Amino acid sequence: MKYSVEASEKDIYLYSIGNIANTAIFMFVGTYIMFYYTNILGISATVAGTIFMVARLVDAFTDPLMGMIIDKTNSKKFGKYRPYILFGSPLLGVIFVVMFMAPELSMGGKIIYAYTSYILYSLAWTCVQIPQLALPIILSHSTARRAKVQAIFQAVGNIGSLAVTALAIPMLNWFGGDSSEEAWLMVAAIFAVFCTIMFIISAMSVRKLDIYNPAQAKQAQKGEKISFKQRMKVITSNTALLMVLISFGTDSLAIQIGNGLNMYFFKYNMGEKTHLMGIIGWATTIFSFMLIGIVGWYVAKLGKKNGIIVIEAIAIIAALGLLFTPANNTFLVMIFIVATPLIGAVNNMLSRSAVLDSANYAEWKTGINGSALVSSTFTFVNKLSQAFGAFIMGYVLDFVGYAPGLAQQTPQTLNAILYMKTLIPIAAFICSIVAMKFYPISKKTESEMEAFISTKRAKEFEGIETEAEIESVEFEMC
Repeated sequence: MKYSVEASEKDIYLYSIGNIANTAIFMFVGTYIMFYYTNILGISATVAGTIFMVARLVDAFTDPLMGMIIDKTNSKKFGKYRPYILFGSPLLGVIFVVMFMAPELSMGGKIIYAYTSYILYSLAWTCVQIPQLALPIILSHSTARRAKVQAIFQAVGNIGSLAVTALAIPMLNWFGGDSSEEAWLMVAAIFAVFCTIMFIISAMSVRKLDIYNPAQAKQAQKGEKISFKQRMKVITSNTALLMVLISFGTDSLAIQIGNGLNMYFFKYNMGEKTHLMGIIGWATTIFSFMLIGIVGWYVAKLGKKNGIIVIEAIAIIAALGLLFTPANNTFLVMIFIVATPLIGAVNNMLSRSAVLDSANYAEWKTGINGSALVSSTFTFVNKLSQAFGAFIMGYVLDFVGYAPGLAQQTPQTLNAILYMKTLIPIAAFICSIVAMKFYPISKKTESEMEAFISTKRAKEFEGIETEAEIESVEFEMC
């Protein structure tokens, strides 16, 4: 039997546990860090937004470098991806807690502390997230099955989102409220421990597939090195990747701004109704698990390209609904607010899968396996979106006179919060639709890529024929 190992359903679910941690950390920072900086540290919204932008810009440009490092990795004991998750996740947990320590410093000292801790957090997250997101490419050679893998990955990951949206506020209240420094530190520490354990479980679940590559080792021994210029071709000459990144990036910008404003919107626009934020997490999690059963049908019916375009059109309708619904109409407002992450869940799943398809597309065209480098562009764009989203949000809040000490903000501030949550996403969704019109991977292209990748992998792992043998080889090499 030739090498054709595919991950079992059990392994896919265990691997996806890592996305609980990934999503929890991402959501916690994206949802609460701006509020924490403005209301706990006392940093102005503009300065806070600048911190996010500078830190993310510094960090974002390290993502491709991290991708190249991973692509070159070929550990006999830990494979290609696992070492970075196993050793990086505890460090990420520690730095995550440090971000919420609220040191007794001058305002200048607090700003420096925020810059330093946020940049370190971003770099640690890079070390863990890039290999985590690249792993599905070795779980299946089938582009169709990878869509299901991404659906499972996202559905399980939304448990992390649920934990943040449904539990963080009650936990903060339990430890002293959202104005208590100690409460934020305790909640951050609990999430850090929880997430570290999830990352390690995820990494251990793929040990049968993330293994030493004999062909890559022989290449290295012969001195056959792939140049920087050759490696960069997998992204610079990749039309499929470029279109997905434009589509995902504009959406991500809208989502970052929307998530960052939720605390403000529920607290001020809706009149101290932050307890309703948990509904978003529950709805998204339930819907994501439903997606596992229908994603195959949806992709088969429309394809990833048209599937994303349709979802973007629906997202525009939801944003318009929120824009024209009075804030005191809680029922309708919640419908439109909840609809946005549900729509985003579909688009995120399809976009992640399309990025991995574009990695195969690049390998098919160039012969170079740069899966981690391609995956790093996804996090690169995500971080750029976070950077500019936070800066825009912070600048606008200060410009319209947001004051943390006020129980109720001015009408101008309330309108600014609403417009940022609706008009910016509408513009972003339109850009996404335009980009996906030029996405070049068709169903025929997918079949050709799958055949090429399966044959190439079989040659790379020649002599390792079954899953049991792979596990045995790995054990011997350890």
